[in-house]
Amino acid sequence: MKKYLPIIISIVFILGIFAQKTMNIFHSDLTVSNIRASSVDSLKFSNNDSLLDIYKTDKSISSIEVSGIDSITFSDTVPQNLPVLTTASVSSVLYTTALGGLNILSVGGTSIIEKGICWSTNQQPTINDSKIVSTDGTSFSTLSITGLPAGTVVYARAYATNLTGTGYGEQISFTTLNYSLPLVETISATYNYSTNKAICVGKVTGNGGCGSIIERGVCWSTSANPTINDSKYPSGNSTGQYYAFMSDLSLNSTYYVRAYATNCAGTAYGSQIKVQPLMGNVTYTMGFDSASYPQQYRLIKAAVDSACYYYNRYTKFSHNIWIAYNSGVPTAEASYHGQVAFGSNTTYMWVGTAMHEFAHYFGSGTTSIWQSKTSTGTWTGSVAAALLMNATGETLKGDTQHFWPYGINYKTEITGLGNATAQANGLILHARLVEAMLVDDCKLPTSW
Repeated sequence: MKKYLPIIISIVFILGIFAQKTMNIFHSDLTVSNIRASSVDSLKFSNNDSLLDIYKTDKSISSIEVSGIDSITFSDTVPQNLPVLTTASVSSVLYTTALGGLNILSVGGTSIIEKGICWSTNQQPTINDSKIVSTDGTSFSTLSITGLPAGTVVYARAYATNLTGTGYGEQISFTTLNYSLPLVETISATYNYSTNKAICVGKVTGNGGCGSIIERGVCWSTSANPTINDSKYPSGNSTGQYYAFMSDLSLNSTYYVRAYATNCAGTAYGSQIKVQPLMGNVTYTMGFDSASYPQQYRLIKAAVDSACYYYNRYTKFSHNIWIAYNSGVPTAEASYHGQVAFGSNTTYMWVGTAMHEFAHYFGSGTTSIWQSKTSTGTWTGSVAAALLMNATGETLKGDTQHFWPYGINYKTEITGLGNATAQANGLILHARLVEAMLVDDCKLPTSW
């Protein structure tokens, strides 16, 4: 609209010819001014030609910004046409949101009073279904469609409403993403003998698209593959790494623990970890070089690892033991609070010998109070004697250095018991007898 004078002459000429017509001024903000031509007296540009002043026969003046005029038409009456528009393709489809758009090709004959996108899970949605209203005054709009159902086919149409009614664009369809279970990992579960609790670490690496985690934590049971219907410890409701605790554990049970996370789609579980509560805390330090004695190191370490397992699981002893290798030692040896040493004979590099020497290390046969309980050849301490009698019906005996049965003075004391389960039960009874003799009967300390 640069050549304003010709425009004025043209409009005035038309007004003179079509005095009974309606002048329709279409604005770029999608509104329309409908003015009866007979009510217009004259037109004039003002304010440095930025305004079109319409002087009316009733002496009123309407001023319209020239830059906001899109077009001017004349009609016999106020046009009753519906808006004409298209529906833009949908993008960025997520679980409950998507980006849509509309393009108004024609406002019809009157001002657009509302526009937007309507949607439904049924075809041919209307403004009576769900809708998102655009608040800008341009012909093309991009809208965020929210509140969509996840994992569903959605039908959408652009719409625009003027004084005549509502026009719709073509229907499009799209499918929202479906929610999935969270991604969760069970990182670790470490039993703490002093508190009788296991400290567990889990991690939620994905929320499954739900936007939030309802609950996360660990669950455990004495049966494999525990669920949240078993024992559980909730620990927050967000993604990332977290800590949780297993409590009220039985020292004679084996537990299975899994991290879990619950979102809107359900509950997911991490991998399963086995937890075996331990009463003791017997550790060791290998006091010789694995590079110089590779075979001896491997065999002795395996024996000591197993011995620590039985002593930790079935006794309250707590100490770090120095493990030595000395080829001059005929079998193996230990002293009270000293060290445990193995000789070069590999026959004695097994769990039974290691446990036998642990007993010496903790005071069996190496303390005067223990030796005083065997002065008659029969163990005189009531607790250990009753333990063996109840377990096997046997009498606990001993001399100044060793006890029997289950003292593992000979390898056959264990290997002669039968299958692997019977042999393991023999090792367990040995550890329990050692604790009963040293702690309950002799009152020796469990750690120092």
